[in-house]
Amino acid sequence: MEKGTLQIVIRHLTGSRATHVDVVPLGEHRELILGRARSAAVRFAPRLDDAVGRHHARIEPDAEPGRFLVTDLGSRNGTLLNGLPVVGPTALRSGDVLQLGAGGPRLEFLLEIVPVPAATA
Repeated sequence: MEKGTLQIVIRHLTGSRATHVDVVPLGEHRELILGRARSAAVRFAPRLDDAVGRHHARIEPDAEPGRFLVTDLGSRNGTLLNGLPVVGPTALRSGDVLQLGAGGPRLEFLLEIVPVPAATA
């Protein structure tokens, strides 16, 4: 496995933030809240993304390093993972597509390794 630092990349596919990318180095957040609230790590426009709840979903590390879980936080419109409803904590893999509410914004979850610069002699 390549050595480096792992980071989460959220690529917005649809919605008011389509084409935007959020990059979150691991260690900056214990969990990522997706929603319209100002406190959300991945924020959506309150008026434009009305299918998204204030605290819609959470992405957090699993007990196994390099694995993540997504959980719907009781949103009224639900969360879909690759087109299927999220019921309880669900394994999330790089390349998976989340949708926040039926007809809501879609985003791709990616894990990237940022290489550690080689030591200079």
